[in-house]
Amino acid sequence: MINKRIQAAAFVGNALSILSLLFVLATAQVQAQMPVLKGIGGDFSMQSSKGTQVNLSDFRGKVVMMFFGYTNCADICPTTMAHISQLMQKMPAEERARIQVLFVSIDSDYDTPKHLNKYLSYFDPSFIGLVDERAKIDEVAAMYHADYSKLADDKVTTEYKKLRLERQGSAGKGYLYSHTAKIFVLDPEGRVRGFFYTGTPLDEMQADISSLLNPEAQG
Repeated sequence: MINKRIQAAAFVGNALSILSLLFVLATAQVQAQMPVLKGIGGDFSMQSSKGTQVNLSDFRGKVVMMFFGYTNCADICPTTMAHISQLMQKMPAEERARIQVLFVSIDSDYDTPKHLNKYLSYFDPSFIGLVDERAKIDEVAAMYHADYSKLADDKVTTEYKKLRLERQGSAGKGYLYSHTAKIFVLDPEGRVRGFFYTGTPLDEMQADISSLLNPEAQG
């Protein structure tokens, strides 16, 4: 009887060891596909389009896709937001609930939390805009190596015509910026794992995000 119990205990122990090994191998495979990028990223706090101050760490447990841009951008920003919106529609509902899209505005002169909320609602109501004082934007951009620069000191009419966004007291003019086109991908632990672009195929993006959300299912 004692021998049978010892054998059973040994069997359970071996089974648990095998499961642990499989989990480690699966996790290693995911990290090989989207390795943790060192020296980039970190927690920060900014004003959000939902009317509250938020920390990046508030989204622990979710995959975060973060993009640096501005609402007066007439090309890459709306195109990228539309691309991400299409991706969200492809994701299963359970996974979609574990993804957060953040749009960090580099234009503190024009973009307000309220304006960002209206802009992003055209793409997906779950998207959150972030903006703050210029010093804070510069600090966050430096943390993520997100380069941007103002192209001119003179304001020009740059409003995205299809959205017809208006801001009270504004003549519809804003600054032009050059900025990175990267979509930063952060895993549920808040670590930067890679980048997407508007040209990244939706199927590839979906597979990468699913692997970060469900590392145990890979292998």
